[in-house]
Amino acid sequence: MQKNKTLTADSISVKHLMKADKKFKTLYRLVGELSYKLSGDPYEFIVKTIIGQMLSTKVGDIITERLIGICESGKIDVDSIKKIPAENMRAIGLSWRKAHCMLDFTNSYSKEGYSAKALSLMTDDEITKKITFTKGLGSWSAKMFLIFVLGRENILPFEDVAFLQALAWYESLPSVPSKNEVKSICEKWSPYASVAARYLYTALGMGLTKEAFDSYGKR
Repeated sequence: MQKNKTLTADSISVKHLMKADKKFKTLYRLVGELSYKLSGDPYEFIVKTIIGQMLSTKVGDIITERLIGICESGKIDVDSIKKIPAENMRAIGLSWRKAHCMLDFTNSYSKEGYSAKALSLMTDDEITKKITFTKGLGSWSAKMFLIFVLGRENILPFEDVAFLQALAWYESLPSVPSKNEVKSICEKWSPYASVAARYLYTALGMGLTKEAFDSYGKR
């Protein structure tokens, strides 16, 4: 399922965004061509998503490494996680809620159900229902999966704090927008909302948001 992707000025999605949203031209100029790789392991991605909920990237990475350290196989896989008691997960820094969520997801997971072929035949809503069936996995988890595992192009992650921070910077807003405000602001991106989101995530990671977005447009 792992694929390399590159977004350029000639990409259909980028052309659409530049035409639909004048500010996106400035964002593209700042970020440039964007190369990325979709996650190759749906199960591992969900496990890491569970770990990372409401945590900083640094803390999430530390706990992930601890989890790998107690996995029998030395990696995150179904058979290893099934053998780890919730108490041991708690000992490496996971909350009881996350430990039970991880075990519940693991017990319901099947490679066939999450195969590239099976997922490719499912709609965004069907995949969301599939993931959120596990208590503790909500729409944020499902959207991260749709964007970063499947590469679906029209997902608007308004539940994600990093996205909201970047969007507030991009739109020069005084505060983080509400769900309805985000939908209204980003309607122009459809059907490539995920692509715009990727550029905003990248801008945030590059440190571009430390300076007002409008200042870049004047250069």
